[in-house]
Amino acid sequence: MINNLNKRVLILGGYGKFGARIAQMLSSEPDLQLIISGRNKALADQYAKKLGGITEGLRLERDAINLAAQLKALHLDLLIHCAGPFQNATDNRVAKACIESRTPYIDISNARRSVCDFHRLSPAAKTAGIAMVSGAGTLPALSSAALAEIQRELPVIHSVEIAVAPARRTNCDLAAAGTGFESLEHSFPQLQKDRWHESFTGRHLRPVILAHPVGKRWLSDFDAPDLELCPRHFPQLHSARFATGLEPRTVQVCLSACAYLARKQLPLPTTRLAALGCKLGAHWPGGSPHSGMVVRAEGENRQGETTTWQWQVLGLNGDGAWISAAPVVALARKFLRGNAPEVGARACWQLLGLDDILMELNNRSVVTALETLPRKPMPTLTH
Repeated sequence: MINNLNKRVLILGGYGKFGARIAQMLSSEPDLQLIISGRNKALADQYAKKLGGITEGLRLERDAINLAAQLKALHLDLLIHCAGPFQNATDNRVAKACIESRTPYIDISNARRSVCDFHRLSPAAKTAGIAMVSGAGTLPALSSAALAEIQRELPVIHSVEIAVAPARRTNCDLAAAGTGFESLEHSFPQLQKDRWHESFTGRHLRPVILAHPVGKRWLSDFDAPDLELCPRHFPQLHSARFATGLEPRTVQVCLSACAYLARKQLPLPTTRLAALGCKLGAHWPGGSPHSGMVVRAEGENRQGETTTWQWQVLGLNGDGAWISAAPVVALARKFLRGNAPEVGARACWQLLGLDDILMELNNRSVVTALETLPRKPMPTLTH
């Protein structure tokens, strides 16, 4: 029998590394019944038992033909979709099942097309009377919240650079790294000096300096929703870049080299190389347990002067993996407390404030800083 006094939230993929963190953080919400779901009922039950409280396990497949009927029978207040990968999720099967069953929806996708095109479901979502949000992870939920904070100092933004440097033992499940460098030669458009240029995963290997103890990391170009969303929301934007990579440096350098070779149409098994790179990164000597993210913008302040501001967040001693889960949990709490976005479907662009997100990380080793930088031109890419 369903207890109508409790809000019912289903986490699809709830026993995976990402979903498990979300479930653990969200379990503190009062009057909540969590449903941990996925393909493996035993694992779902096991993790539900570990969480305790009003939690249950459920076998539910994202590709089930009767998914909408199953969701309707569960009488859910919210579904959180963590059962990626989202890179090829152009059919939005789970989201469409939520529309049919009138179930509010959040996902943690950071795939450019699935996030940037999610608004196309808005007419159907409005007809169903539900709110639906895509991209409630590091990108673009956290990055856009940081940009909103920076925009208080820079009303006009001309260029944006975002970099995510995962820790050695968390790089394969961090949201910003998506499913890893599964397609090293994958090409994508990137705005540079008012023109769209083609880049590809693994291109422009470069050092990015973060605060101590993260320090220098070697990162390269990677596709992200922000590369498309930033130009949409900042009309005077000239350039946008995003970079991420694997630890230690040796693995990242080798993967970037493979990316260049793949672009030369050499017969390289890039998918297998990427998977191998993730495994090697976790066991290779060296590397750091610390991770970080920096969001940097150059623009004009209220006095019309050109300045650069940046926001950094560091996750120390392995706690960086929790940073990606914080925006999802913060947004889920808004849904459950009656503060959901308006009905319709949208990307998670500036739907959360930094304070909302960081509040979820109070008991983690996470530090942040917002600062202005000495005036100097941002590095120019060579095409």
